[in-house]
Amino acid sequence: SPSVPRGMFHFQSDSATRTGLTLFVLYDDYPAVIYPAHLAAPLRYLTTRREYEEISSAQEVKPAVDRFWLSLAGSYERGRELIKKYYTRVQDANRYFTSYAEGWQTDRGIIYVVFGAPNVIYKTSNSESWIYGESGSITSLNFTFVRVENPFTDNDYLLNRSPIYENVWFHAVEAWRQGRIYE
Repeated sequence: SPSVPRGMFHFQSDSATRTGLTLFVLYDDYPAVIYPAHLAAPLRYLTTRREYEEISSAQEVKPAVDRFWLSLAGSYERGRELIKKYYTRVQDANRYFTSYAEGWQTDRGIIYVVFGAPNVIYKTSNSESWIYGESGSITSLNFTFVRVENPFTDNDYLLNRSPIYENVWFHAVEAWRQGRIYE
């Protein structure tokens, strides 16, 4: 059978409106992350610019990805654990947050991949609030996402960005870089 081109396809019955049916055609086995070519891109959240360029431009991506994880973990067993957890989060983000982009690339996906699943989620018709820690606790971390009007999907949310997230972001990334799963 002929291969189906990848991308976003929007079908409209009337070109004067923005409503219609949108189909997203991604790679085979999506949302799973099982092919070496799909392993490098989600590492952009944990790598330096130089590390990311070396991994993504490597002739053999899988060994480059494995070397990266081994350098963080210090042992093969620990590296396997980090890889399993990280790419399970990427796959889950693909499953739950795909909109106009793969789920791991969306704002909710970014937070989910690095921080894991929140302890509490509050949803309204136009927003989601994710709480890491206990609800109502001053020490808890709270991310708020607001739904974006998008003619192609109703699953598009943007993070209400704040400077207070910067330190916690670097702390979470540093935990991963020290070979610890951030939870």
